[in-house]
Amino acid sequence: MAKRNYDVILAERADLMLLTHTEFLAKVSPQAACKLIAEFKKVLQKLKHDPTAFPFADELDAPGIVPKTYRKCLFYGRYKALFLIAANSVFIDAIIDCRQENAGVHLP
Repeated sequence: MAKRNYDVILAERADLMLLTHTEFLAKVSPQAACKLIAEFKKVLQKLKHDPTAFPFADELDAPGIVPKTYRKCLFYGRYKALFLIAANSVFIDAIIDCRQENAGVHLP
């Protein structure tokens, strides 16, 4: 039986977060910025094929966030993609640099 593929949708704010991280890295090392994007592309492929393989982001404890809703995917050593699965779609809502305290993320 063939596995289904999920549609992966990147929220505008997640796209802006990734851009900000990439621009910061590019100032220090263009090679590191390229590596970040390459690693993120791998994340997109993994999410497309099996998003349920990733753990729930239980550390998200805020009003309005239903437990066991958001999942996380760690990549490139210190970045985390926060996403949820709905039907055949994966919605990436944030790309966080885990070195930043609280990372300014406020999910719905």
